[in-house]
Amino acid sequence: MSEVKFCTHCGSKVPAEDRFCADCGFDTLAAGNQVQPAAPAAPPPPVRQDQAPPPGAAWQPPAKSSTGGKGALLALIIILGLVFLGGGGLYWWFSRGEDPTRVTSPSSGNSAGPGSVSSNQAAPAATAPAPALPAAGAVDLSRGSTYFPEPGLKCTFFVNYPDGMSGVVERVSALVVSDEAVRVSEVETGVDMGEAYGFGFHYVERADGTYYILDQTPMEMFPFLKNNLTPGQTWSYADEFGQITWTVLEMGVDLDLGFTSFKNCLVVKEDNQAAGVQSVTYYAPGRGSVLVRNLAGTVDYYKMTALSKIDEAQAAGIVKQWSPNHKVIRVDRAQN
Repeated sequence: MSEVKFCTHCGSKVPAEDRFCADCGFDTLAAGNQVQPAAPAAPPPPVRQDQAPPPGAAWQPPAKSSTGGKGALLALIIILGLVFLGGGGLYWWFSRGEDPTRVTSPSSGNSAGPGSVSSNQAAPAATAPAPALPAAGAVDLSRGSTYFPEPGLKCTFFVNYPDGMSGVVERVSALVVSDEAVRVSEVETGVDMGEAYGFGFHYVERADGTYYILDQTPMEMFPFLKNNLTPGQTWSYADEFGQITWTVLEMGVDLDLGFTSFKNCLVVKEDNQAAGVQSVTYYAPGRGSVLVRNLAGTVDYYKMTALSKIDEAQAAGIVKQWSPNHKVIRVDRAQN
């Protein structure tokens, strides 16, 4: 192998028989540069385990899809510290990647309209008379499905979000799913910066109790209310993100919300142990959740302010509009 020397000025290789560096013109002979064998390229230094990026360091949130994972969805619920059905607008808040409560801020100059949310907005006065509730003797207060909303209901809610924002949303219920296990579907709608939004969910009855399916995740089911309801009864849902436990506090409770009274309400405590948040939800027969408040009873997170019956075909059109997966909703034994 022929020998080479290196220019002490620029480090370039210089043939042994050459005196001057071809790159910089340096006189290698005058510098007394010694001939040395060609040096092999140094290998890259090994990556130490403690210098490697931690797992998930480069992770990016996946795009929302109609088949999103149950764990990811429950993580959103845990972050919020409230059950989805106790405050459905909270799910929308995170599912669209922004805060729907910030529809009208003091700096925006926009006025809040029906279904919109704004800061420090007073609860609207109820104008529509509430339809009569089923008679106590006509319903089984121990069954979870008793507390499903009836088809054709249009309900208005005043909401208070965790960040102090507040506003108004509407819920409409209808029959739109062919699977007989899906007893009724419901959508929540509002207005965000002048743009209408909505999301749907579908109530399911099984032998052990009731569940709901989010329209965005049609193959996932989450617990709603168990059957054989009695005071002190508990049930839980847990995954890698934490656990939520529900406890029946009272049954047959009368609740006055000002614009109307609800009789025979079921009162359920939610203990979101992962988020360290507790809340209490009132469910009225045939109406669903009508009030969600903190455990101390000092803050109403979700409060019904108006209730009316609308044409069921009209209601079905609204529910279908905001439930694009209603045609593929099925109840399967694999769902849990």
